[in-house]
Amino acid sequence: MTRPLLIALILIAYIIYVGFKHKETWKKLSIMQTAGVLVTFVGIISIAGVILFYGSRFITDAISGDITGFIIKFLGIVVIIVAAAVSFTAIAGKITNGVIPITRRDQK
Repeated sequence: MTRPLLIALILIAYIIYVGFKHKETWKKLSIMQTAGVLVTFVGIISIAGVILFYGSRFITDAISGDITGFIIKFLGIVVIIVAAAVSFTAIAGKITNGVIPITRRDQK
């Protein structure tokens, strides 16, 4: 099994796990809200993936040092993931009128 296929399968399994874990929250949403959240999730994941793919290639071509390139790639990945999470939370919150983001039980 190739690495990208394995990563995709793990991502799909995690999405299914989260979907079943938060069944009550999904029941609060209308069909249009659920579709909007799913489209937003897929869109943000796609955009982040494209940026990571082409950004990684650009950085690899621009920087000659292996360690320096790795550090810059790692920092870029962290920034892209944080930006994707923040934007998804903001958009999903507007789509669902505050039902999503789900707060943890220990947070108030």
